[in-house]
Amino acid sequence: MRVLIVSANMGQGHNATGRALEDAVRQRWPDATVSWINALERLGPGFEGLFQRIYVANVESVPWLYEFFYGAIWRIPWFAAASRWFTASWCGRRLAKPVAEFAPDLVLSTYPMGTAGLAWLRRKGKLSVPIGAWVSDFAPHPFWVYGAADLTMVMHDVAVAPALRSSPSAHVGVSAPPVRAVFRPGDQTATRQELELPPDAFVPLVSCGSLGFGEIETTVRELLAADPSVVPIAICGRNDAVAARLRALGEPRLRVVGWTDQPEVYTLAADVVVTNAGGATSLEALACGRPVLMHHPIAAHGKANARLMAAAGLALVSTKDGELAETVRGLLAEPERLKEMAEAVARHCETATPLGSALESLVSAPLNPPTQRLRPEDALFVHVATPEVPQQVGAVLLFDPKADGTPVTPADAEHLLAATPGLRTRLLPGSGLWRARWQEDPGRTSADVLTSVRVGPDAPLDAALTREMDAFFSEPVSPERPVRARLVAGIEGEQGALLIALHHAASDGIAVISALVGQARGKEPLVPVVAPRRRGWHRPDAALGASGAPNATLGALNEPAARSASVEDGGGGIDGAPNAALGRNRSEPERRAVRAGLAGLVAPVRKVLARGAGPVWHGLDRPTESAGGPGHAEPARSKPSSGSKTRHQAADLARGIWALARAGTAPRVRWDKRIDGPQRHFARAHLSAPEVRKAARRAAVPTTNLVLALVAEALHRELGGTAPEQLRVLIPMSVRDTGTFRQLGNHTGAASVDLPTGAMSLSERVRATDRMLSDQVGHGAPRAGNAVVRVLGILPPALHRRAARLVYRGTWFSAIASVLPGARSPVVLNGALVRTVYPVLSLAPGVPVAVGIMTWADRFTICITVPAGQEERGDRLATAVVEAFSRV
Repeated sequence: MRVLIVSANMGQGHNATGRALEDAVRQRWPDATVSWINALERLGPGFEGLFQRIYVANVESVPWLYEFFYGAIWRIPWFAAASRWFTASWCGRRLAKPVAEFAPDLVLSTYPMGTAGLAWLRRKGKLSVPIGAWVSDFAPHPFWVYGAADLTMVMHDVAVAPALRSSPSAHVGVSAPPVRAVFRPGDQTATRQELELPPDAFVPLVSCGSLGFGEIETTVRELLAADPSVVPIAICGRNDAVAARLRALGEPRLRVVGWTDQPEVYTLAADVVVTNAGGATSLEALACGRPVLMHHPIAAHGKANARLMAAAGLALVSTKDGELAETVRGLLAEPERLKEMAEAVARHCETATPLGSALESLVSAPLNPPTQRLRPEDALFVHVATPEVPQQVGAVLLFDPKADGTPVTPADAEHLLAATPGLRTRLLPGSGLWRARWQEDPGRTSADVLTSVRVGPDAPLDAALTREMDAFFSEPVSPERPVRARLVAGIEGEQGALLIALHHAASDGIAVISALVGQARGKEPLVPVVAPRRRGWHRPDAALGASGAPNATLGALNEPAARSASVEDGGGGIDGAPNAALGRNRSEPERRAVRAGLAGLVAPVRKVLARGAGPVWHGLDRPTESAGGPGHAEPARSKPSSGSKTRHQAADLARGIWALARAGTAPRVRWDKRIDGPQRHFARAHLSAPEVRKAARRAAVPTTNLVLALVAEALHRELGGTAPEQLRVLIPMSVRDTGTFRQLGNHTGAASVDLPTGAMSLSERVRATDRMLSDQVGHGAPRAGNAVVRVLGILPPALHRRAARLVYRGTWFSAIASVLPGARSPVVLNGALVRTVYPVLSLAPGVPVAVGIMTWADRFTICITVPAGQEERGDRLATAVVEAFSRV
């Protein structure tokens, strides 16, 4: 084992952490070869002394300048990004040669510029061994934390959040104080005898680091004035002038110490440690079980350390003259307070990760995976999510008992969940400068996201399922953990229910159902699509979800998916081939006429889009099958030429964009649009699938159009006399083809359809719905909507976020309705039949109703989402759909 430690001579705190790590390395690997690199020395001749002088000057002479720079790297993202890039590039180039010459198996950094340089080497493909970074300050800042490091260890739980704020892709852990083994709890009485200190005195140890920063004399005078029982020890480090002035005081209670190689002895003898920086001195105090008093913290990182230590209950902070004496008097008057702080210190040291364990993890675990940019279609749902309107979708699976009468088990659920898209994904929302991204979390398993609850025995199905659904889906998933699941047992007749929620950015409904069906049927996962990766990054072989990383193919099927519309065979619609459109397409002569008329107009637009948004055109080829379902097959044609295909794509896209543009804002609907929080209610219903298909054939309309007509009838009844003639409904529609059917992510477009909700008979409403869908959807709106979303992804991140929130809200549509394909033949999980599946949709800002519909075996299932407090509306809508179908 060859271990390289990168530190710097900036005080002694960074080197002290390095020595502790070296001790831990030698204890774990006695034969290890350890080498050190001084990062500042490697920057070039004279730079080490220059940086040291600048640091001292900033702390002692111009603290306001130090404060300004420290604050700027938090407040001004572009400044932090530019500074980090310059530092990493400079240090990385300087470290490249010595790192390559030593050829380490493990690299450990205790200095922020060193970590920056190592991160640069990783990104450039010049360092593929594990990188560990130990933040020797209590408060991390952006120069400390890099996602390219495989493990970043901070000093307390309260430091994790600021570390991740600095670099959301970082793998952050909490370390035990990285100090030498001599710093540990010990016998205070014996140590005081050794140092000839009064056994009953209150002994504060004043230590301001190796450089002796701060007003040590003022601090000592305050302590002496606090109480006659106070016996201070002042360690002045290399500041001989301060030590001489303190000795000149002639105070018999005061013990003055210059440079010492045994600071642990004085720490054990003390009751508290008084310091002003919060670096190595504070960590040594905590390792010995001593609370800290932060007095007049130095600028920038000293004040940040003080705030976090106080928040953790490990320190008390005094910022004004006289406050330290008051603090000491308070501790003498309330000894229980000091005891509570000491107990908090002990708990932290007991629960934090020991250095040896962290080193083991670095060596044995996969490298921290790189981040990859979210596709615009997926990033949309990251940008539009709010605390009140989280963007999570899901499914509810109802299981019959197995043949032996036993219910589905957590092990069965874990097996199924292993295929869930996004299971091992972290979503990184980005910022004004950075785009939303995703990152693997190789260590996450289905057991980590599953909880179980038993509601029985023999709890009534409807009441129990409604209660559990409302509670479960009212708790949003987080970008950090975008998948949650709950197994509900104890339902009447030993039935079980599996509730799955995932962030909408992880995938769309078709991919989710496809993955779950494939997993239940034991399909072998396909080879994942190789995701783009940064040059030089090593990717672990851990699987993500069913078969790999987000945007990789799902392991739902092994055979080509081009035969039917069901999920089990790869179709994208209810009634026809992949990408089946709602309604019927125009005739071929009409299409030729439109293409001929628009070809010249579209050509220059296409050139502009192709230059700025090439990916928009990828995958826009329509399948050779009809888009209208059975009974609408087109005559066989020879494969079109490349030019003909391009003109067809352009015309189709132009028609769709024109249809979207002329739609305008949604007709006004007089209903309660308030969404005050993430709490939701879910109303359910189901229809007989064979009867729906028979009714559709009698009405000569596609089944999808018939079902949406029933939704329009339910909306009309709910709104009553205030119902508008038309109600704008956003209908997400798959734009998947045989090449993208089993890929993760959102491969959907959307059509804004004006459903007829005015006064008319049900038969008239069915015909009107069919006409509107055929007219509006048949113009290519779904693919146009998908293309527009992808074009928006070209915008800078801040504008992309604003544009996404502008287009995805109640201004443009009043409800959401989605018809999803499901499995037409039985699906069995380890002997338990999946009787029913309900799709769960999310709301949109200002849109208080979402209707999910799915074909599953012999039924159409319906799940209606409404905000909490509008339960009656959801239940009435579900009942109205069933009642309307009875009148078809």
